[in-house]
Amino acid sequence: MIFLFEEFVYGTDYLKKVIGYKGNSDFQSESGFNTETTDKGAKINGVGYCFFNGNPVFVLPKVFLDDNSTTAFGTLIDPNGKDIFGKSDSPIKNIQRKFLSSLSTWLYSAIDKYRSDSDMSGVRSPDHMEHSKFHGDARYATLLDVMSSMELFYKKNQNLFVFVAKNKHSGNNKINWQRTIAKKIPFTQGESPIYMELVNKKKVFDLDDRLLVLYFSAMKFIQDEFGFEMPQSEFYVPLKKQEFARLLENERGLRELRRIKYKYFEDRLLKLYNIMEAFFRWGAKYTNKDVKAKEYLIANSFNNVFEAMIDSLISDQGKDITKLKNNDDGKIIDHLYKEKSLIFADGTESIWHIGDSKYYQEKNEVLGQSIAKQYTYAKNIVQNFFSPDFVDENKECYSSGVHEGVRYRDSVTEGYSVTPNFFIRGFVPEYDNDEQYTDPYFSKKDDSKDPIEPSKEDMWEKRNRHFRNRLFDRDTLLLKVYNINFLYVLKTYTSKHSSLREEFKKKTRKKFREDFLDLLDKHYVFYAVWPKASEKDFVDAHFRMLAGKIFKPAGLGCLILALEQDSTNDSDVISMWDEIEKECKLITLVTPREIWDDDEKELKEAAFSKVYYDEKMHGFFVGGAEFKEAEIGKKSKLPKYLMGKPVEGSAYVELGSPPPEFNLTKKDDYYFLPCKEST
Repeated sequence: MIFLFEEFVYGTDYLKKVIGYKGNSDFQSESGFNTETTDKGAKINGVGYCFFNGNPVFVLPKVFLDDNSTTAFGTLIDPNGKDIFGKSDSPIKNIQRKFLSSLSTWLYSAIDKYRSDSDMSGVRSPDHMEHSKFHGDARYATLLDVMSSMELFYKKNQNLFVFVAKNKHSGNNKINWQRTIAKKIPFTQGESPIYMELVNKKKVFDLDDRLLVLYFSAMKFIQDEFGFEMPQSEFYVPLKKQEFARLLENERGLRELRRIKYKYFEDRLLKLYNIMEAFFRWGAKYTNKDVKAKEYLIANSFNNVFEAMIDSLISDQGKDITKLKNNDDGKIIDHLYKEKSLIFADGTESIWHIGDSKYYQEKNEVLGQSIAKQYTYAKNIVQNFFSPDFVDENKECYSSGVHEGVRYRDSVTEGYSVTPNFFIRGFVPEYDNDEQYTDPYFSKKDDSKDPIEPSKEDMWEKRNRHFRNRLFDRDTLLLKVYNINFLYVLKTYTSKHSSLREEFKKKTRKKFREDFLDLLDKHYVFYAVWPKASEKDFVDAHFRMLAGKIFKPAGLGCLILALEQDSTNDSDVISMWDEIEKECKLITLVTPREIWDDDEKELKEAAFSKVYYDEKMHGFFVGGAEFKEAEIGKKSKLPKYLMGKPVEGSAYVELGSPPPEFNLTKKDDYYFLPCKEST
């Protein structure tokens, strides 16, 4: 087993030996990998597997290279192959070799799954590439296909091996008297017959066990010959390596299988027979020196595979979503899903979350070109939302079809809901110690529970905007960057358990939303505004002053005003307050964070001593200092009841008596917790 790394520069002589590098005249090697000649040697532009010169060769993604690009997994990479990760005489430890064996099969499975699920090109395999289900008429299969099926069969059928072993050896010393009397002639001693030859009982389930011996012998051969960790049995002694190797020559193994095929009728043993048949077909080509059987599965653009892996973990799926991702200007969105809006949404209105992914982390920050493309994706989605195909003539806030439930524009204020944008980049946790290899995700134990984390890069200054203080403007777009454990993605994508992916999707979407709410809390201050006149008349009268600053969430009995925190003393902001305060019944602080859903975190309910409820305003007023101290969503959560009335829903209908009289003289004295109108 040989491990190479994408885009690492190797010596040309070494690459000729391990992948059949052809030199300057041909960019494609004999094994199928694309190569590129450099001043110092040659590098491989691709990720995947090949079998060349009697060795399985894996080219791992460049995400596994350390920051210095000369080491991987804490081990120095020799450009001339003196330090081969997969060789038995290499300096890496057995625990590392076992991990790399598992990693190689995950990688192979991910590329194969991408090829099966995607219509996109970019994955190369020989024309005679086999399917891994191994039906009776199956064609030639790769070593990795056979290995994966062998391991999966062992995991699912361990009880079968015990059952067969017990049945084989049980009953051998018990006498079948009926057959003994019928078949054997006794001699008599007195009046008693004495039988010198006895017939032992035979179980109906009587096997020669040859198939199972061949099965475990094949896995032992793969482990010894190529370095892969394969299951072993305590019941069956494998054939010696030389004896088994002879079965691979001249199709001897296939002929032996055909001789014992008639013995197997049980479904699981028939499936095992097909797996072993595929293995011996592979072995016949492996030992035939006159035949160069090309065996490879290569992703030339592995970033497409990574995008597909991330997409399966976080995005909405379906033909309509796929069509929406393909923009009219030729750009293709990586990730797209519909989620609850950020600004005072109770689940009845959603917004598109738009993402882009890179399977490795750049040494520098996210480049301007990538950011510009991301904002173009968002603008294209908004444009599509308002296209004639989806707009309802009676409603300009909501759209239909694939956009059903999404609300971008508020017709009262002509403000736009906040559109979240994000980047996801793969990373591998830095090598610390060998204990990391015992963890499924090659992480420190403290990190393994949360495979995705926000980047330390501050994207606030790179937000898209045309004017200051216009959060609710169509051209104001916010951006976050996340790093995700590449190994977790690889393992989850290839897992047979869809529940693992669904759990991750739910958790990650909630995390993204919380992070964007944190971003809004950090950079903006929000106010609830109740005009004395109608909301429409108020907005029309002050439209130039309020454009992009104000928005009306569906169902709220107030308008929401947003200002950047560092702009509160700007002259235009002071002028705005002078103009609108006298025309409002009340203006008070408000938070965009969740207030209706029960928080899933195990937090104690906040205790507020300074609480007022107003029926006309449809909400609660909580003392500003207490509310900030409570740190809702982090330190504590909102109580289900305030003043004996439920915080969620239409609290005002349960009002038993008039609220206490109160006067609010300053905008920062109280926070407002609005309640939705009854539906």
